[in-house]
Amino acid sequence: MAYATTSLVTLMMLLAQSTAAVRINETAAYQACIAAPATCTRMWLRASQLTGTIPTQLGTLTSITHIEIHTNQLTGTLPTELGALTRMTRMSFFFNWLTGTVPTELGALTRITHLGLGSLRLTGTVPTELGALTSMSWIDLFTNKLTGTLPTELGALTRLTEMNIYVNQISGTVPTELGALTGLKLMLFSTNQLMGTLPTELAALTMIQEMFMCNNPGLCGDIPAGVTLTKEYGYCSTATGGTLLGSACPSMPPPENASNPASFSDEQPLKANWFRKRDVARRNAFPQRFSWFLKQTKREAENNPPYKLQRQKQGAISRSMELACMRELGSTVLDKLTRGFARVVMIYAD
Repeated sequence: MAYATTSLVTLMMLLAQSTAAVRINETAAYQACIAAPATCTRMWLRASQLTGTIPTQLGTLTSITHIEIHTNQLTGTLPTELGALTRMTRMSFFFNWLTGTVPTELGALTRITHLGLGSLRLTGTVPTELGALTSMSWIDLFTNKLTGTLPTELGALTRLTEMNIYVNQISGTVPTELGALTGLKLMLFSTNQLMGTLPTELAALTMIQEMFMCNNPGLCGDIPAGVTLTKEYGYCSTATGGTLLGSACPSMPPPENASNPASFSDEQPLKANWFRKRDVARRNAFPQRFSWFLKQTKREAENNPPYKLQRQKQGAISRSMELACMRELGSTVLDKLTRGFARVVMIYAD
C-alpha cells in the first residue's frame, strides 16, 4: 500500500511538472531574443502552456518577422508596443484568454500578411487603421466580442484571401467597398448583427469559395446575382438560416391612428403590430428592429418639435436598457413592454 501511494504521488508530481505553467519571459526563445534582438527574427511558442501577460518588451524586437504564440492561456491585453515591429509579416495570438481592444497601432505593420487574433475575448471595434495593411492576405478576428461596424477602409486590402469575423457582435451593413477584394476566397461573417441588403458589388468576388452570412437576423432582401452563399457547419442549418435573405426587408409602419394622441395611453405604450409578430416568429428579427425603433424615435424627438418622447418610470431610453432588450427574444420583449418594462410612449402632436 505504501509503495502504491508513493507511486501515485510520484506520478502526480511528474504530471504537474509536465503541465507546469510558464510565462513568456521565462522561455528560452524569449530570453534568447532579448539577449540578441538584432538577430531575432522568429518566436514560435505555439501550444506551450503559457500563462501570464504578453511582455511589452516584445516591442523592442524590431528585427522580428514572425510571432506565433497561439493556443496558450495568456491573459491581459495586446500591448500597443507591438506596433513598433514594422518588419512583422506573421503574427498569431489566437486561442488565448486575451481581453481589451485591437490596438490601433497595429496599423503600422504594413508588411504583415497574416494576422491571427481569433478566439480571444477582444472588445471594441475593428480599427480603421487595419485598412493600411495592404500586404495582408489573411485576417482572423473570429469568436471575440467585437462591436461597431466594419470599416470601409478594409476594402483597400486587395491581397486578402481570407477574412474571418464570425461570432462577434458586429453590426451595420456589409460595406460595398469589400467588392474590391477580388482575390478573396473565404468571407466568414456569420453569427453577427449585420443588417440590410448584401451589396451587389460582392458579385465581383469571383474567386470566392465560401461566403458565410447566416445567423445575422438583420440581413434581408434579395441575394445579388452572382453571389452564392454557403453553409457554415456547426453554426447554421442552411446558408441563409437566421437571416431575412431572400425575403423583402421588413418595414416599420406607423401605428394605427398615429395622428390622434388620444389613441395612446400609459397602458398602451406600443402596439404589437409595429413589430409584426410573424416576422419575429420567422426570423427572430425583433432585437434589431427594436434597436432601430429606439434610434429613430430619439432622432425624431431631437429634430422634430412636433414629436416628443414621454419616458415612464425609471426605464427611460438608455443604452443599458436597449442592450437588455436586444438580448431578449422578440416575444419576450413584447410581453415585458406591455408589463411596463422600459415603456416608451410616442405622443403625436398636431
